[in-house]
Amino acid sequence: MRNNNILTTAIILLFLAHFEGARINTNEDRYPSPRMVILGATGVGKSSLANVLLGRDKNYEGREFSNGCFRVSTGLDSITKDTCADQGYWLGDSNMQRFTVIDTPGFGDQLVEEEKTIENLVTTLRDEIKYVHVFIIAFKQTDNRMTNSLRSMISLFEKMFGNKFWDNAILEATHWNHGTDAERIRQASQPPLTQKFWTDEFNRILKKEYNLQRDLKSIFIDTYYHHESSHETDTFNNNSQALLDFSLSREAFQCKDIEIALTEIRQLQNNLENLMKEEEDKKRIIADLNAENYRLNKTLEHYGLTTTAPQPEKHSGTEYCARNRCYTPTEFALFGVGTIVMGVMLGVVGIGWFKHQCLPGEYEEMREREKKMERRTEMVKERDRDSSGPYR
Repeated sequence: MRNNNILTTAIILLFLAHFEGARINTNEDRYPSPRMVILGATGVGKSSLANVLLGRDKNYEGREFSNGCFRVSTGLDSITKDTCADQGYWLGDSNMQRFTVIDTPGFGDQLVEEEKTIENLVTTLRDEIKYVHVFIIAFKQTDNRMTNSLRSMISLFEKMFGNKFWDNAILEATHWNHGTDAERIRQASQPPLTQKFWTDEFNRILKKEYNLQRDLKSIFIDTYYHHESSHETDTFNNNSQALLDFSLSREAFQCKDIEIALTEIRQLQNNLENLMKEEEDKKRIIADLNAENYRLNKTLEHYGLTTTAPQPEKHSGTEYCARNRCYTPTEFALFGVGTIVMGVMLGVVGIGWFKHQCLPGEYEEMREREKKMERRTEMVKERDRDSSGPYR
């Protein structure tokens, strides 16, 4: 009996050790699942969205965080400088799911700052967060066209995370007011800016320009919704729930293989620097060859030697025709005869055309003369017949 108790205790301890080890390895205590990363351009509203999902005020000042994390500002410059994670209950409700949201700096700043942003984003996700369930790609409602900055940003995400990143991605339209007046204005545009149209347009562009194989889902969470409006509140809750359901349905995206990618601007700069370096190398080689040529000429002059310019190689007629296409005398004669015949034919045709086109009056005058001559001939014949009658 005592042995059975010892065995049972050992099994329980092993199970607890395995369970605790699993929790440590998956860092669930620090970053509870699901884990959501918000990506987007500067000023799109990423920090505001993160705060609202955590149940904080949309204009939270981020006092508990450094480097502007989760801080909201109305300026044009990026406030968030580092990639930061925070955890809490969904929408601040302690009865709801615990989750982790990762706020990221905006893209579109100066190149140096953007490179620091990329490096910090990659190291944080790879070394701390470990895995992600949802990549929320945030666009403004007015971003219904793919600008160069947006195109560069999406290319950067795809290069960093790989093609499988799309399986965990969802589109978010920020600043999408669900009020009656805003809806009326969107419906009045041509074509009407509906949620379906906005989603279809982005999916069409992403499929065309990137490795997206399926349509991405979209959400329209308005962080500035009117709390006293039941319609706007219901719409906010429905879209928020759609995001949570999507995150719970996704397999975790492992961040261990993501890489620090270069921006397109940096790649172009690197290519330009390589070309400039190659040009300098070629100039140095040419300068070395010129110096060597000068040294050799001086050596020849010192010993009284000269170099003669290479003479072109001469060939006799037979040798030349053996290497090149030559015409025989018969072929030359036939060519000359053909040229003469062609010239005569062109001359005849040209003269006829010239007479017909350029001398129409003379042609008509000749016809009149011929007709008069014919009439005179007929009159002479008539007179002759009359002269030979019975009175003669």
